[in-house]
Amino acid sequence: MFKLPKFRLYGEKETRIEETIQPKLELRSWAELEPAEKEIARQQLENSDWIKDYSREIFRAISYLNSNFLRILPGKNLHKIPPKNEMRGHSNESERIRAALTDFQTILLHEKSEALVFRMLTVFAESYIKDYPYQQAEKEVDDQKRREYVDEAFKQFDRLANCLNHIFEQFAVNAVLTRNGLVPRQDEKITDEIYIPTLRVLADPKWKNISKDLSETFDEYRNKNYPETITKAHRAVQRFLQILVGEEGKNGQGEVGKLFSKAKYENIIPINRFTEPIIQVFQSFISSERATNSTAKPTEKTATSSDALLIMNVVMVFLQHCLQENK
Repeated sequence: MFKLPKFRLYGEKETRIEETIQPKLELRSWAELEPAEKEIARQQLENSDWIKDYSREIFRAISYLNSNFLRILPGKNLHKIPPKNEMRGHSNESERIRAALTDFQTILLHEKSEALVFRMLTVFAESYIKDYPYQQAEKEVDDQKRREYVDEAFKQFDRLANCLNHIFEQFAVNAVLTRNGLVPRQDEKITDEIYIPTLRVLADPKWKNISKDLSETFDEYRNKNYPETITKAHRAVQRFLQILVGEEGKNGQGEVGKLFSKAKYENIIPINRFTEPIIQVFQSFISSERATNSTAKPTEKTATSSDALLIMNVVMVFLQHCLQENK
């Protein structure tokens, strides 16, 4: 049988050869990028039509920064132009939007605080989440229709996330933008097969509070508050189980253990000869780590980055496992 020729790019997917073209970098913060690298990233956003002359999303991001961080005034150019009364036909909105664009690019290129840059980028990205379909998803009871509303709400956001994540990956920035917010960059397989699909499901309004807990968990990890990372991860698991069994809002000593038992009894969590031992180990592991490493009680030892990262990964695998069962 005649075989069709398949052209192969030289060195494609061969790490050794590709690294001779573009050496691989260790993960780093946005602040560690060289000025020339930040300019390449900025130009890529402009080339992809996310940075443009008239952008209400950029205007919203800079207005947000100025309102919430007035003392340091990140958007100095925008702040210098007081808004004029639109009712009298003298609106200066276009001028203010152009000023915000200048501020946005200045912060992206020159701001030393990674936290401020990431806050700006996440406010910017949030502006692309459509309110109406998300609100419809909150009201919808049919799972399939709710997922369709959520996908519609995040359609433009996902495109922006793909662009930003390509930039972050190329420059080895330790961040990935998901529907849940920014998460630490992991091994590509873990990110693509666990974090991104799991957080995509958790974008459903049903899981809003869990998404909030996880977002705070990731923030604590990025800020190197490793004991607090463990505390927040534990809280996310507890809330997830509470929602599954219809007891959200309750608290108490040993609550996670009781919730596990109830979820298993009601067949909400998949139980078999493979998963039950995993769940038992997970319950013991989380409780033990929380007791010795978290801020929930006096610590017996200092939590490390590895401790916190391991717990985050265990939590994400567990959530993915349960969510697949409860589709």
